[in-house]
Amino acid sequence: MRNISFVFLMLASCTGGSLMTMNNFSDISIGSSSSEVVSSYGEPYSVHKKDDGTIEYEYLERIKAGARTMEERRYILVIKEGKVVSKHIKGSSPAPYSIEFFDSYEMQTTQK
Repeated sequence: MRNISFVFLMLASCTGGSLMTMNNFSDISIGSSSSEVVSSYGEPYSVHKKDDGTIEYEYLERIKAGARTMEERRYILVIKEGKVVSKHIKGSSPAPYSIEFFDSYEMQTTQK
């Protein structure tokens, strides 16, 4: 039993860490260093190198209701010469007919 508790503790600590949220994103100032951002909010979900020499750090936030993702926000930080030069948000909501929302089995088996 003690070993199982230890395993759960280790798994919980591995999934922790800083998350990007709307509030955290708004706290990042233009001119912040990329190392400050990474130390505060962790490694980005993805990094995109652009032709103009800038680098885009992309962080994700998934807003869930139960097991379903209701909204996904992509926080984009544009980095040039190691500093944040601009930032923006791309938001999306899954299509209402997506597999995550549309459970045809449930619809077929629900009694009226």
